[in-house]
Amino acid sequence: MQYYPMPSSLPTSLVRTVPLECDNDEKSKVPTTIILQIFSDRIFLSMTQLSGKMGSLLVCNVEESIIDNSTTYHISTLLGTGAARGSGNSAEQEVSLREVFARRLAERIVLHARKMAGVGEGTILGSAEDGRGVIPTLVLGLGFRPSKDGKRMSVESFNCIVDETMKVYQEGWMISHSGGLVGMEGPD
Repeated sequence: MQYYPMPSSLPTSLVRTVPLECDNDEKSKVPTTIILQIFSDRIFLSMTQLSGKMGSLLVCNVEESIIDNSTTYHISTLLGTGAARGSGNSAEQEVSLREVFARRLAERIVLHARKMAGVGEGTILGSAEDGRGVIPTLVLGLGFRPSKDGKRMSVESFNCIVDETMKVYQEGWMISHSGGLVGMEGPD
């Protein structure tokens, strides 16, 4: 006897590789692979420029309180030392940058959830009765190539990576909430 998983139990998965410009220099486009998997209780996102290596692994939980109208982001590092080899940056700066990435992505995903719920950007959706937050737990793999001159990532590069990651997330969200009919041909 063979058992097969039900299609509804499989995660929505997308993989995109995009060439991202570093510091507006056309010659230094870095291939960045973005991996998305949307599970029923987790969102896994990986952004890597390290040729198949995941980098550091972080987890972010988002809580909203209807009592004081606040949103709280809990971020912790699961795997990774924080410092890239050959980097002139200190480990604390690397860890802080990764936590800022996690926070910014979580903020953008929460804004997307509010938009999809049909409420305003500042509206608190509140946590579910079963303890889940406004969005499922966000697990992030971040593997960024250190700059050649040892400088920190520019604001433009940071925003570009966040924007491209959100495009992939929104595409995956549409697929996972479409009822499984994406890509199917009609009788026409």
